Amino acid sequence: MEKTLYLCGAGNSEGVRLALTINRRNSRWDRIFLLDDEPAKKGLEVLGIKIAGPLEMLAEADPANDEVVNLVARTTEKRWIVRSRIEQYGLRFATLIHPSVDTEGATFPSDTIAYQNSTIGSLSKIDEGSVAFMGAIIGHGSSLGRGCIVGPNGVINARVKLGDGVYVGSNASILPELKIGSWSTIAANTVVTQDLPVGATVMGVPGKIVLTLEMKLRMRAFRNLPPAILNDLQDLVKPAASIYRHAT
Repeated sequence: MEKTLYLCGAGNSEGVRLALTINRRNSRWDRIFLLDDEPAKKGLEVLGIKIAGPLEMLAEADPANDEVVNLVARTTEKRWIVRSRIEQYGLRFATLIHPSVDTEGATFPSDTIAYQNSTIGSLSKIDEGSVAFMGAIIGHGSSLGRGCIVGPNGVINARVKLGDGVYVGSNASILPELKIGSWSTIAANTVVTQDLPVGATVMGVPGKIVLTLEMKLRMRAFRNLPPAILNDLQDLVKPAASIYRHAT
């Protein structure tokens, strides 16, 4: 029985290259297809891999043999949304770890992606759907929640804890033993020197909060997330909003 790997998101050519590199080493899949929702891309190729059609083509896959990878990684919100769509088809998520990456002592489930030259420290824990791009460093004893993205050369120092959906931009650094709230965004080149609350956006050296969760909700920044997650985020700001109303 032929095994097929479906790569979702044709805009990530580095992800395509990673899948090809792994398959050359281990021959895990007989066929690799790209899926993308933009109709104009159908039939095009990325590194020799054909874009077969939209994500709905996963309905034709064989859950017993085929696997899927979510290559969408521009934002954690979009990555989470695409993962939710993929889950409807009941396929196994493949883990893509570049052969050069030492993972001894680290823990990670399916749908984890680690690109070449990334470092995964011992005793670190990476939850499902998270990505470490080229040159990223996950320090020893650190933990990443679900659906986190660590951009190229981003540094998560020792014993840092990231909540779900945290985005760490290129060349950003988080000092040791800090806690970063879920759905926070750390801009490129930022140095984080203190714990961050849920939903914060921080930038600069040292990093300063430029957007709060409440501000983002007013901007409808998370409107496309699953309702359960959105409701939890809204509940976090309700007490603060209530206090503000009483004070005025």
